[in-house]
Order: sequence, then C-alpha cells, then structure tokens
Amino acid sequence: MGNSESVNYLVKIDEVQVERIQKLHHIIKSCFNNTNYSAPISQNLKRGAEVLDIGSGPGTWIFDMSSDYPKSKFTGIEIKSSILPAILPFNTRFIHHNVLNGLPFYPNSFDYIFIRGMVLCFTESQYEQVIKESIDLLKPNGYLELCEGEVNFHNMGPISRRIIYSMGKLLRSKSMNPLICNRLHEFLAKHKLRQIQQEEVMIPLSPLNGKIGELNGLNAYYAFYGMKDVLAKHMRLSKSEMERLIEGFLDETRTYQMYCKYTRVYGKKIVT
Repeated sequence: MGNSESVNYLVKIDEVQVERIQKLHHIIKSCFNNTNYSAPISQNLKRGAEVLDIGSGPGTWIFDMSSDYPKSKFTGIEIKSSILPAILPFNTRFIHHNVLNGLPFYPNSFDYIFIRGMVLCFTESQYEQVIKESIDLLKPNGYLELCEGEVNFHNMGPISRRIIYSMGKLLRSKSMNPLICNRLHEFLAKHKLRQIQQEEVMIPLSPLNGKIGELNGLNAYYAFYGMKDVLAKHMRLSKSEMERLIEGFLDETRTYQMYCKYTRVYGKKIVT
C-alpha cells in the first residue's frame, strides 16, 4: 500500500463518539452470548498469546480482553491519536499508525488478530488488503477474526429507510461496501485460511425489544449525528433538515421493531 491511501473515517470523532464506541462494544458482546470472540483460542489466551487489534479505537475490546487473559499481550493499532487511551493495563500497548500504509510488524508475530467495525473506514479493496497483510502477520496455526455489522436495518420506517438508503449510496460512491460483512467469509477463503466459521446475530434497535434494543437504537442515533455533516452534503439537506431526519429515526425506533445483522467470521492459518 502506498502512502497516498487514507482511511475514510466518515464518523466525526469526539467525546460523544468515543462513548458510543465503548457502549457498542458491550452491546455486541452481550448479543454474542457475552463473548468477545468466536475463534477457539481460549486455551492459548490463558497460557499467553500475542494478540493484535486492528482499528482498536479507544481500546475497549483490548481492555476487556487483557483483564480476562493477564498472561497474554495485546497490541492495538489506531489512526486517530486523539482517542488512544492514556492509562494502559500492564499487558497492553497502543500504536498510532495508518494501517493502509502497511502493518508495522514482522511476519509470524501474532497468535490472534481481531478486526471489528471498519465498514465505515475502509473501501472494499482496502479491507481485503488489510486482511491479506494480517494473514502474513499470523503465526502458523494462528487465527484471524473479523466482526462487522450491515449498514442496513430491517423492518424500517420511512425516515430510517431514507437515511439508510442515502448512507448506502454514499458508501458505494466511495468504493465502500455497506454489506461488507457478507463478503468476509469469501475473503478469508480467498487468502487460504482454513477451518473458516461464521456466526451471525440480529441485534434490535428498538426499546420495544428491551434494553439492548433501546441502547442500540440510541447508538445508531449518535452514529448518525457523527455523520450528519457528510450525510447532509450527500443528501443536499441543510444542517437543521438533517437533524430533524435523525430525530425522526429515533422516533421510529419507538414504533418499528427494527434490527440489524452483525457477523463474526474467523479462520486458521495452516502452513503445509
């Protein structure tokens, strides 16, 4: 990858978005049976493994994992220096770096690599390239795991449908795939990972479906606010018009039992 490549980062990052990302971690974990991963790596983590989190954000996943597995070492890599954590558990480190300029590690360095929530950051080709480079960093018998949500809701009201349709058009105009989660299995197979497994969950967005639905609906609401400027420009709306649409989405979560799909996929690097 050349130095000219850049992460899109369509959500404007501020304190509200950092808190949103942290809460989203716990929503996803809860909906995947209160687990942080699906790959069969628990014994390795208990003994002590080298783990990399690509696009680590404020470090919520790493903090959770490093507490559960104190013998393992966790590295996070993140392009936004402003959200890197300042106080670190003893078995963690964070690196400020644009992964599209290459991953700054030696081959065969990690037992397990985790990537989540990059659908609004990478083009489809960038995502596949990061996957390819990640596999090079895995030790033999190491695992790569990916987790993404669809930029698409089900059982939407008219306002929600308008926002999601426009987001999809915006992403595709930038060569980004709002449904990238449906290609992750294909990418792992293409780059020769074995024993690939996929797990999907449907996460509610409505308080009509309980506390998780209420929290996830609010999470989407704040995500839309983080994208309001770029969405308003794309939809040719004023700032106030865009804000009214986003408020309309929140209103619809109270009357439509909307939900979204999240997918986890993992594969094993087997060297023959």
